[in-house]
Amino acid sequence: MKKISVLLTFVLVLALAVPAFAAEDNVKITGEVKTIFEAGTYGDDDEAAVTLWADDDVLDLDNPFAGDGEGDMDDYYAEKAFYQEIDFAVAGMVNENITFDLAIDTLVNNFTNVESATYGDKLFGDQGEDEDLKMDTALLTISDGVSTLKLGDVDDYANDVYFIDEEDMEMMELSTKVSENDLKVFVAGSEDFEDQDFYGVTLGRDLGATTLTGKLYQSRYEGYAVSNFAVAADVEVSDMVTINGEVVANSADKEFAGDADRIKNNAEGDTAFFLGADVAVSDALTLNAKLESVGEEFVSVAGDLEEDYDYDLFTVGADYALNDANTVGAAYTLVDHNEAEDKSTIELSLDNVTGAFTNTAAVAFTTNDGYAEDTDVTVITLGTEYAMSKLTTISAKLVNQSADDYYDNEFTYLAAGLDHQISETVSWDTEARFITGEDKDEYDGEGSSLRTQLNVKF
Repeated sequence: MKKISVLLTFVLVLALAVPAFAAEDNVKITGEVKTIFEAGTYGDDDEAAVTLWADDDVLDLDNPFAGDGEGDMDDYYAEKAFYQEIDFAVAGMVNENITFDLAIDTLVNNFTNVESATYGDKLFGDQGEDEDLKMDTALLTISDGVSTLKLGDVDDYANDVYFIDEEDMEMMELSTKVSENDLKVFVAGSEDFEDQDFYGVTLGRDLGATTLTGKLYQSRYEGYAVSNFAVAADVEVSDMVTINGEVVANSADKEFAGDADRIKNNAEGDTAFFLGADVAVSDALTLNAKLESVGEEFVSVAGDLEEDYDYDLFTVGADYALNDANTVGAAYTLVDHNEAEDKSTIELSLDNVTGAFTNTAAVAFTTNDGYAEDTDVTVITLGTEYAMSKLTTISAKLVNQSADDYYDNEFTYLAAGLDHQISETVSWDTEARFITGEDKDEYDGEGSSLRTQLNVKF
């Protein structure tokens, strides 16, 4: 899928660029060169350190030691690396109505031999072979004001939480209007889902206070499929109240082998219901509520549901502006997964602006996180940004997680950053990070990293 999309991208760009260059000032080429130096350590136990860094409340990466695959290994830091990333953007007009934009990310690796912790024969934080020039991602966007075509790599693509919510998808997507209806059609793939394709069509119509959308999604693997048919509605009840809801009918071929949970549960599909509401009680107070109900044989291949199947979730929350400088938030979530215990989470937060400081504080108490006793987790997060001047910003963050023995990681994570705008086109960013703690099996882990990069735009 990726090779095809890259090839088609260049073909289309050439086809567009030839007539565009014929007209003066129709094409603009910009770019950015990032020169990056990294240094770090993974302590005495590489596996324990990687497990801590991979935690959802730290870097939120796939952990190869935990069987998540090797897709995120280049997103970890290296113990020693010196390399460049070069990004290009080509924007232009074919005529008065049609515009195009091509974004290309290219990596130039490496100025030195990378040194780092390993998994198998691969290095954490390695961006590629020495002195190797390769294209990482490319995305071409063509628009005529009514229709938009995207072709290539899309970061953090999320169309619906039950179907696709992935960091990196290679795709072709067309959005347009048909008789006052909003139509979107796409075909997608991902290296994380090898030999598996994703297809989708959505058709929406704005009826004034209500927007209705019909959706048809399908994932195919070796000739077998998982399909979703859904109807969604967004309703503006009043200036104060908005409601959204969606019903999903899900079906899966018995032979479909593209999802481990379907095989484990011999699932053939089920239904799911989603309902949400937001109420602006006043200028200062906003309330929200959410309900999710997913059937026991529901199959979500590349989604990001609370659980893959068989659960009911209830959430209520509120945000209250104490004054212009302080806003507090609170939320309570209950999840019934048909296990021994229900999971519940209480979240409290404070956002504060004091002079040049922007501060955040949050705490989340989760009881029975593993749907069993003795699986409690508490996460405390503190953060601040200080605008020292119009050109310089300093930031700091602390995350502390504690958990019941032999259930989850326990750690303290610290990060500090300095971003400085040297000129209109040159900036310098530096970040230092440190983590110490133990994984759920009580193996001690510790790691640190320093990353500094010079960014030059042209």
